[in-house]
Order: sequence, then C-alpha cells, then structure tokens
Amino acid sequence: MRWIIKLGNQTADAGLGWARWYLGRFDTSSVQWFRIDRGRGRYEGVYGRCWYPGDGQPNYRISCQVPGPFPCQIVTRKPPMYARHDGTFPRAPRGCRRGRHVIDTRTGRQWYRVIGRTRVATIDEGIIWIVAHESFHFLRRTRQIAGRNTEIEADRLADQMLDAFRAGHGTAREPVAAVPDAAPRRRRILSAQWLLPFRT
Repeated sequence: MRWIIKLGNQTADAGLGWARWYLGRFDTSSVQWFRIDRGRGRYEGVYGRCWYPGDGQPNYRISCQVPGPFPCQIVTRKPPMYARHDGTFPRAPRGCRRGRHVIDTRTGRQWYRVIGRTRVATIDEGIIWIVAHESFHFLRRTRQIAGRNTEIEADRLADQMLDAFRAGHGTAREPVAAVPDAAPRRRRILSAQWLLPFRT
C-alpha cells in the first residue's frame, strides 16, 4: 500500500503515526493507496471515502481529508430508536437528537434516526477519527474485522479509537494479541473492542 500524505506546512506526527500503526496490523495488499490531505473545496471538518474494486479497478483506494478548522464537531450516526409496543419512543441518548422519522410501509415498523456529535480538538484527532472510519469499510468488506458495514458502525469504531487514543492506551493491548499467530492474515476477524491504538 502506498501512502500519499499532503498536509502542507501542518504537522500531525501523532495522527500519522497512529494511522500507520493501525493499518500495519492488517493485510493491506489489496489497497492501491491511502491518501491523507487537507481537502479541497468548500467542506470543513473531516471527511473521506473508501473506493471498492470494480469497473476495471482491481484495488481498494482510501482517501481522508482533514481541512478543519480545529477544534470542530463531527456529525455522527447512532443506532436508531424503535417505537415501543404502545407507539411511543424512548428519549434520545444524552448528547444526541432525533433525526428523520422512518416508517416501513411493508411491516409498519417505525423508528427515528439518531444524530450525535463528536468533538475533535486537533488535526491529529481528526486524522485518527476519519482514518478509523474509512478503514472500517475496507476492513469489514475484506472480513478482517467483525460487524456490519454501515455508517453507524464506522462512526462507532471511529469514536472508540479516538477515545482509546485520548486515554493513552499502549501496546499492552495491541489488536494482534487477540488472534493466534498461526491465523492467515487475510482471515483475521477482530472485534472492535480489541482494536485499541498505540499513542506515540
């Protein structure tokens, strides 16, 4: 995998070191390149994309943008709130709000989408959050971690990785420790609770 780093005069040693450490725990041979830059256009905060193979392109490609300014708030998606048997809904979790009200016309089931926010204080934290989020899509699709390949789960993993980084977790709980050494790298499936990062 080829790294493309274009941050201009901005330094982000901790975030970039974490990104290399994190992806180094997995089989990235099917990734053509992983790009981290300051973004283009009118978007702010952090954003990115994971391209899957297809249309003559045999490899994955992952792009993460961190234009800032920092600190900033990232809008995140949380598990939906489903209607109770009496038709009422639970309260939104603390720090979250209700989003769109959805009704399944086939089954009649109702739910609200739930919107949260994650604060990233620096460009290092922004890199960690968006790298974890976009990497989740690649890692789940290649069956290297457990879960469902949804935006909700990608946001959840990104939040977990950022919290763990802030807590200063070190190499004592590196994710490879959860998998026998004899397991082929392509077949490693790790649950998110083991994917704790190393802080430089």
